Amino acid sequence: MLDETIVYEREIARIPKMATSHAGSRGNWSSYFLSSDTKKTQALVGQNIVDHTLEHRSSQKRPVTVRYRSASLGALTLHDMAYSMFGEGEVAINVERMAHVYLCEINLSGDMKVGLKTADKAFQPGEIYMINADAPHAKIWRSDGRQIMIKVHRKDMERALEKLTGLPIQEPLMFDPHPRPLTGMAATFGQMIDVLSADLDLETSYFAALPDDAAENLILGLLLQALPNNYSHLLANPSTTVRPRHVRHAAEYIHAHSPDQMTLDELVAVAGVSKRSLHSGFRKYYGVSPMSYLRNVRLDRARFSLKETASEATVTKVALECGFNHLGKFAGAYRDRFGELPSETLQGS
Repeated sequence: MLDETIVYEREIARIPKMATSHAGSRGNWSSYFLSSDTKKTQALVGQNIVDHTLEHRSSQKRPVTVRYRSASLGALTLHDMAYSMFGEGEVAINVERMAHVYLCEINLSGDMKVGLKTADKAFQPGEIYMINADAPHAKIWRSDGRQIMIKVHRKDMERALEKLTGLPIQEPLMFDPHPRPLTGMAATFGQMIDVLSADLDLETSYFAALPDDAAENLILGLLLQALPNNYSHLLANPSTTVRPRHVRHAAEYIHAHSPDQMTLDELVAVAGVSKRSLHSGFRKYYGVSPMSYLRNVRLDRARFSLKETASEATVTKVALECGFNHLGKFAGAYRDRFGELPSETLQGS
């Protein structure tokens, strides 16, 4: 009988290796990279996704092994990664800073945990997780597993967001930093990635052959609408229609000054139209009145502050920083919008 190590080495030799200088060409997956060498894996994945530290731990005779490939689709790159533990094993990944990069992860199989500085949130098969640009990231694989990752540069994500909202970016785009099930629109996004992944295996890719950036716009548009973020109130009913100047100016002013005390008369002066015209414009393009739009912007900012805030922060401090002076009204409006009290969000952060 052949020694187990010899069999293992022959298995590796049969799989074509991925070039170590770049990701796959547009519209095609690269060849697989298969390795148990931690340094080589860290260097290659770091070059294609983001710099990180990597540690493989295993008490088995066969070392922990990664199988990885990637593909490019204009503004997007896709990454297909699987780990084999051959029994008990663990892979620890830490990223000090996701430098200007968003990374969307879909767990296809395996026991994983993820988080910011520590991997403290369970990430189950059938779930999706968004890592924000310029944030830290930690992950632990604790079993055989596989995931698909979609990497997007911050400028490309913001460009897609501006196309959908018709507004310039006033503050960094921040996604909810918790794994969530692939349900609703997120399920549609997951199905699209499945189709895209299979398409990139074909000799001639349909998605890559689409004119200009059609495929990227479709995927990024769905991603932005499927996963909760601090612009979700603008993306609930996206429209490619160019908004009138007075509506756009008032909305831009709200985003730039939402923590400040603001009156409807002030917004009317900024817009340069009558109260009736301003109300009509906001109802048509955003589905709410100007002051309700302001309240929603403040509530969304408060929610993301509560989710990502330091332990010494309080609901009162966050409310005041976001422009709310009446804490009772803030708590009621927050519960109506998000289905829980601000204190419950803070406790779960």
